[in-house]
Amino acid sequence: MMTRSRGTWWLAGVLVLLAGCANDTLTMSNYERLSPGMTRAEVEAVLGEGEKCTGAMGFSNCVWGDRRRSIQAQFVANRAITFQYQGLEQTGR
Repeated sequence: MMTRSRGTWWLAGVLVLLAGCANDTLTMSNYERLSPGMTRAEVEAVLGEGEKCTGAMGFSNCVWGDRRRSIQAQFVANRAITFQYQGLEQTGR
């Protein structure tokens, strides 16, 4: 019984670590790969599936991340028109 409990705690720890890595796509490098005209599928190939997407009548807005660190994209007819970021570290160029 002790082994099963230890295994459960180990699995829970691994899942917490993986959840912490979930936003590894939120980097300035990935933000710089985005450009107007990309389809939503192309943007999601860079950032993963949009976490919070809303829209109506051909317009949509998707956010990846949270208040502290995020990337936001606006789409018209499934094509990106603008991107914004918050809390990403600048790359040293």
